Amino acid sequence: MASLTPARALVLLTSGLTCLLAATAGLIGALLSGAGAALAAAACAAGAGAVGALLVRRRALAGFAAAQRQAGARGYAEGLAHGVLVQVAAYEAAVFPRSGPSGVTPEERAARRTLAYRMAALDEVSESVRKAAADVLAVLDRADRMLAEEAMTQLAAVVRKEYVRL
Repeated sequence: MASLTPARALVLLTSGLTCLLAATAGLIGALLSGAGAALAAAACAAGAGAVGALLVRRRALAGFAAAQRQAGARGYAEGLAHGVLVQVAAYEAAVFPRSGPSGVTPEERAARRTLAYRMAALDEVSESVRKAAADVLAVLDRADRMLAEEAMTQLAAVVRKEYVRL
């Protein structure tokens, strides 16, 4: 069976409504005037339903496409915000390694710092996430653990708020 895409669901819905409209008109025509009137009423109602379905289809599919584009944009923005959070957290792990000061090489720390700064500087990242990431990166460059934890908490809250708002 074919998957139920929005276009297929729309076709099934409008054809079902057209059939229901034709059957209702046929029953009303049969009750009021007999078989001939029932057939004429059903044919007219089916034609009107088909024309209405065709008119609605274009608008509905345009709405589906717009909603899909908006969902894609929201997902992209959310992914970027989370990417900034991940890269900044990776840099934090390099600044404050759990395995001791010899756990991360200076080259690895510099690479993580570069990635975190590049990710936070992307144009597509929202201004609030960019500012919170800049605050964290500045604190991490000073290697202040207490302020870094507070700034990371703030960045995580901004990222969470950002994608909930989207």
